[in-house]
Order: sequence, then structure tokens, then C-alpha cells
Amino acid sequence: MKSNRPWVIAFWFYIGLILAISLSAYLKIIPNEIKQFPYYDTILHFLLMGFSAFLGHLAFNKRQINILNFSLPLVPIVISFFVVIEECLQMFSPHRNFDLVDLAADFCGIVVFTWLAQRVKVRASEGNQS
Repeated sequence: MKSNRPWVIAFWFYIGLILAISLSAYLKIIPNEIKQFPYYDTILHFLLMGFSAFLGHLAFNKRQINILNFSLPLVPIVISFFVVIEECLQMFSPHRNFDLVDLAADFCGIVVFTWLAQRVKVRASEGNQS
């Protein structure tokens, strides 16, 4: 699979950051100061998952898959799958709770940021040229 190295590096670095934030939330070590902002959790869900879809879509050269004659972006679909799993896992955590609003914010962020990524021109690497 051909990809753009800077986008790939940014994507995997960002996934590590997302995992660290998620682990911090499960361990309840996120600073309390952030709770002063109204709807901070929903806004962060929108931005964090959306930006992961943005980076991933560009990292994998906007790769598409066909499902029932619909062409869908691969990485945002994979991210959506993991978002659903992670949100459901929150039901089993004493420090987290399942929230449909957060899930909706995740999906909205993924859709909006994938749309933005579609607008970004990706340079073809030397191996991509015919």
C-alpha cells in the first residue's frame, strides 16, 4: 500500500496520543480544570475522533472500500468501529459511562473531518506515478 510518510507518522503519533488520553480517562487522572468548560467532553469527542479520521484518511491516501455498491472511506470506517467498541466498554468502567451524545459527537467529527480531508490535495509519491 502506497502512502504519504508524513501523514502516516502524524496519524500513528496521534493514535498514541488518543490512547494515552483514553487511558487517562479510565484511570481518572485527567485534570479537573478541564471540567470547568461546558460540554468539554462532547467537544473533545468531536475534535479528537474527527482529527484521527482526518489524519488517517490522508495517511492511507483516501483509500475507499466498496460496500453494497457504495464507496466508503476505509480508515474513517475503521475508526468508527473502534469508537463504538470503546464507548460500549465505558459501561464496564467505574469512572466512565456510555453516552449516546458522545457517540454522536464522535460520528459527526468523523464525517466532518473526513469531508475536510477529501478537500486536501495529496501529493503523489514517486512510486505512485505511472
